[in-house]
Amino acid sequence: MDQRGAPEFILEAFADPNSVRDVVRGILHTIFFLRYFPSILPQTRDVLGLELAYIPDAEIETLIDQRVAALVRQLEAERHQPPHAPAASERAFGLAFGGRGGVPAPPPSGSGGGGRGQITIQFLEKRRRKTWYAMRGDDEVCWESWTVKVTVADPRTEGERAKVRRASETTLHNTIMKAVTLANAHKDHIPPITTTESNPFPYQIHIGGAGGNAAQGGGGVGGQQQQQTAAKDAVAAATGWATRMGIY
Repeated sequence: MDQRGAPEFILEAFADPNSVRDVVRGILHTIFFLRYFPSILPQTRDVLGLELAYIPDAEIETLIDQRVAALVRQLEAERHQPPHAPAASERAFGLAFGGRGGVPAPPPSGSGGGGRGQITIQFLEKRRRKTWYAMRGDDEVCWESWTVKVTVADPRTEGERAKVRRASETTLHNTIMKAVTLANAHKDHIPPITTTESNPFPYQIHIGGAGGNAAQGGGGVGGQQQQQTAAKDAVAAATGWATRMGIY
């Protein structure tokens, strides 16, 4: 699948084990809402006190539920493994406990372990495959991808749970604002829309590992650059990245 030139947007999700499923589902539905072009009656669901839009489409809902369930299983398995290098723990709790100057704060004493993973939505366009003698079949070309980097904190005390909850709410709010801002600011690359009666673009959802690139990430971004971008986005999410919202 050709992806050259397809922009990739990086978002952050931060939650405890009890809320990570709802948080990730809410973010994915928001992305689809921003890139779903048929006429629909918007609906909302409450996630951590925020009313988030979701797409009332059985196919999309089923796919999101399946992929998020797989991601949650991956995160659960990681949480029950022996602790990784300190950097992973520090990053997990840095969002919750307030790093400064771009450097995550160290995890609180006695904090539980966490897990990290990522999930990517790709929006595709069908193009006729050309040969020198004929037109043969269709290729699906990625024109945009969204990678959600998920961090799960596993607090052990009531105080830590309260802090993680507040950090989760703040991160989710800023992530949704960032998604809306990005979707509104970057439209020129959207392929021509030929119908509003049905969804004009195919889509895929991939699960990626915590340490590697997102599956089928777009735009030719290397692993080091992705990690740097993700780190900047994590700090932005914790400190307040965007202040405006608009639905086009």
